[in-house]
Amino acid sequence: MWFLLSGEGPTDIGTCTMPVDYCELPEFRVGPMACIVDKLVQKQHEYSPIEYRAIRFIPEQNLSRSGKSLRKNRAPSLPGRKKPKETQYFERNARALAVAAKELAEDKNDTVIAVLFRDSDGTRSQGRGEWEDKRNSMKRGFEIEAFATGVPMIPKPKSEAWLLCAVKNPPYQHCANLENESGNDTAPNPLKRQLDNATGKHLGQEDWFERIYNGAVDLNRIDMPSFNDFKQNFTAAINTL
Repeated sequence: MWFLLSGEGPTDIGTCTMPVDYCELPEFRVGPMACIVDKLVQKQHEYSPIEYRAIRFIPEQNLSRSGKSLRKNRAPSLPGRKKPKETQYFERNARALAVAAKELAEDKNDTVIAVLFRDSDGTRSQGRGEWEDKRNSMKRGFEIEAFATGVPMIPKPKSEAWLLCAVKNPPYQHCANLENESGNDTAPNPLKRQLDNATGKHLGQEDWFERIYNGAVDLNRIDMPSFNDFKQNFTAAINTL
């Protein structure tokens, strides 16, 4: 079983150590969100994609470029409704990842699960609707390419909220409230600053990887709608294979 991942940068899914279209371990530097993927797989099957080097990563800009080259989806829209430009971008990203996942499956002669990470970056005033639009556009993209094991990974409002749940005082309590925080880094008390304050220092990519991989972050105790949605869909995809 292989895993194809795409994210926004080193502090979420991770990054390649050199400018390439895609990379695999050890050239893939694993970020905290990719480590979450690994731990959830271990929980289900006692199998670590990281240890078996069964992960391929595609940087966001490369995936976006591939998405632009895809044929436009000709499926009819609902009367009176237009897809927001931003959600079309998410749909194209999911389609491009699905195409790449099929190529990876053929290349490795194995099954593949694709995980598409994007922050929601919403504000309080936007509420839940924007998150749902982005999530649904990803699912639609996977469906257009007839790829059944594609999973949206969209923290609300961003990945720092999931991490903050585990380290705030008290930890793991009332974490759903964090989804009401602004995803704007210029907000009066942005999530990145709250995360640094909770840990007493700034933790980088490798620090968070170690905390998650060694179990200092208990994924079983994170109870947030966006996290639960990802975990449920990801677990279903694993069980499908």
